[in-house]
Amino acid sequence: MQLTSVTYTSLARLDPQSSDLDQIHQVSRTRNSADGITGLLVFNGTHFLQIIEGSEKAIEDLVDRLRKDSRHSGFEIRDKRKIERRSFPDWRMELVQVNPSFFEARDAIAERLPETVPEAIRARLLRMTELISTIEFPS
Repeated sequence: MQLTSVTYTSLARLDPQSSDLDQIHQVSRTRNSADGITGLLVFNGTHFLQIIEGSEKAIEDLVDRLRKDSRHSGFEIRDKRKIERRSFPDWRMELVQVNPSFFEARDAIAERLPETVPEAIRARLLRMTELISTIEFPS
């Protein structure tokens, strides 16, 4: 079965506390499990970077919900592609909180990624980590 993978970035609207992130993480894991979605959510204190993968319909529905979510703004799809197999088959939604510093964020993500993540996905994540370390969104 062919799947869809989407990578997006966005800016957190508020200064989320650990409890806010925990709630986002838990709700995402539960809903994603029911919808057959897997992926990775990276948060650097101000920006989100997420890769989601699943059926085209499930991903489209999730993207629609994300666009309407008031907890973030500046939602921008950075990559969308068809894939044959999941990069994160065991992660209903893994949350990785990183330091805003590019080098520290890059190292933290690289340490957490399973060996099974294809090199192309690993490289995309590390490029996007640099982007969210330097990106500025209008207020």
